[in-house]
Amino acid sequence: MSGRDPDEIWDESVEEGERRLTRKPLGLAATGAIGGVDVMLGVMALAVVSGALAVAVPQQIAHVGGSLVFGIGFVFLIVGRSELFTENFLVPIAALLRGHGSIAALARLWSITMVANLLGIFVLALIFTRAGLVPPEALDAAGTMADTFAQRDIVAAFLSAIVAGTAMTLFTWLTLSVELDIARIALALLVGFVLAAPSLNHAIVGFGEMAFGLLADTQDRATWTDLAQNFPVSVIGNLVGGMGFVTLARVLQVRGEN
Repeated sequence: MSGRDPDEIWDESVEEGERRLTRKPLGLAATGAIGGVDVMLGVMALAVVSGALAVAVPQQIAHVGGSLVFGIGFVFLIVGRSELFTENFLVPIAALLRGHGSIAALARLWSITMVANLLGIFVLALIFTRAGLVPPEALDAAGTMADTFAQRDIVAAFLSAIVAGTAMTLFTWLTLSVELDIARIALALLVGFVLAAPSLNHAIVGFGEMAFGLLADTQDRATWTDLAQNFPVSVIGNLVGGMGFVTLARVLQVRGEN
């Protein structure tokens, strides 16, 4: 069978996890803010393409077409070595399980990266919603995306978040399993589509989509309260999906093959 062995991928995860856990707060904040900017560029591309297509085709089809380009943000993320809070459900845990790091270091990594992600996203969303910066159709598409998240009940939002966390942590594992940058770019585009097409409840991406629509003021029902209520649900669901469905399974896989 071709490809790298699971234990080899796990060893690399441990090494990368230790690097992230020992990074200084300024480095965490910088890479987190840039990661938020990267994702928001993907959200902007999604909105622009969706809005343009919606002029000629039904909105649902337009959204699927726009989802094909959302992964551009993930390409920027992995090639530029920036970072999302939700990328840290595998590699730091791998380091902790090997005794390289501490719970306190993990908490610092998660908290600083999350805040920096949200700050980077919010600043760019403010810029994008300035009059004339993006087409009006893109702002309309952003409002529709915000409404999609707001109309879900808490159970649907939580289940969607579990799937989103699973997909994102699987993305982390897959990028470590391949050796060529072109393969990582292809994975970024594919996972980006998987997240964007069904509007999965990814904590960082969903925050960007909702903030964009709310700041554009083109939504029909979404409110800032909806954003505030959805965010913790998405974080918990992402954790369950990423750590429960992927990280735990890979730990068992690696131990079972040794």
